Amino acid sequence: MKFDFFELHNSEQDNNLRKCIRIYSVLEKYSNSTKQHKILKQTIFINKKLREIDKKLRISFGLNWKKEWIKKIPYKIKEPTTKDWFLGRASIPLIAIEKLSRFKCKKEIKEIMNNVEYFSSTTQEIIKLPKSFDKNIAYLTGLILGDGCLPNIFRKKEKNFDYKTIITSGDKIFIEKEILKIIKKVFKKNTYCNINKKNHFELELTNKTLFRFFTKIIKIHSGKKAINAKIPKIVFDSSKEKQIAFLAGLIDSDIGKHGKGLGSTFRSEIFVEELVLLLNSLGVKAKKGGTYLIKKKYPQTDFRIPKSEVKTLKRLLYKNYLPKRKDRLKIINELSTGTKAVKSIRFRAKE
Repeated sequence: MKFDFFELHNSEQDNNLRKCIRIYSVLEKYSNSTKQHKILKQTIFINKKLREIDKKLRISFGLNWKKEWIKKIPYKIKEPTTKDWFLGRASIPLIAIEKLSRFKCKKEIKEIMNNVEYFSSTTQEIIKLPKSFDKNIAYLTGLILGDGCLPNIFRKKEKNFDYKTIITSGDKIFIEKEILKIIKKVFKKNTYCNINKKNHFELELTNKTLFRFFTKIIKIHSGKKAINAKIPKIVFDSSKEKQIAFLAGLIDSDIGKHGKGLGSTFRSEIFVEELVLLLNSLGVKAKKGGTYLIKKKYPQTDFRIPKSEVKTLKRLLYKNYLPKRKDRLKIINELSTGTKAVKSIRFRAKE
């Protein structure tokens, strides 16, 4: 199932047109790099379709059809602004495209959305979004839910929100060599901030479109998510291969050696219950443990994969999508074989 990119719009936070997420459609001269060539190809296609729509609606509704269109867009807009959109001098906001579908051009809007990959906001970099839920997105979903966050803080001075996607790990090499590689491959995003803390590292990605992708389309809880965390419905609705990629992300972030087997503790009891349900559906018998308080304040629910089930989990991972942290793979290999010595890995997961 393809993503509905119209969900990226947030009418509450985007209180003026400049804050709206846009389909990138500015006609510029680019170099021969692959990314820039693809962006140019998208902008040419979109502008061609917009001209077709303009011609069609002039015949159906008259020369002043844009005035009726502007009335449907819930922002202050001058007609010259729409002229810039149709001439490729400015990117067209998603909300404006969505309102165009209220006219007799649903077919053209569908064609546009089927060919869109690159998005921007007014001041931030252009990024690419995948059209559907693939294994890399499933993996990142597990990684963020395990040891990441999506803070959405309002800055009074700037009168705007911060839109950050943060991935945390105690393994700096893992972040720099593995996670950044996925981010660049999937989203074509090159700017980031790597923050060194006392006992961990934070990969900070500032981009509204990326933030909205994970919160509005994938539907990961934003803000202080730990106590409210749930497995997104899209994971349960996805294929077995993508569910296992999601688990690989959780293993790399939060699931490690726990008692005699694998496991962790989570603030959200519901998340543990859903995780057990997901693993059981894949043939791995996981268990929910007790819930207790840390410092008499913070609830933690115990989650376990018994040692006897690790071999089954390992087989699923090797067939579908491997965790990327070598230390976690080492633990899984040791628990599945009952030995501390880890033999060289002869298999590679499909990614």
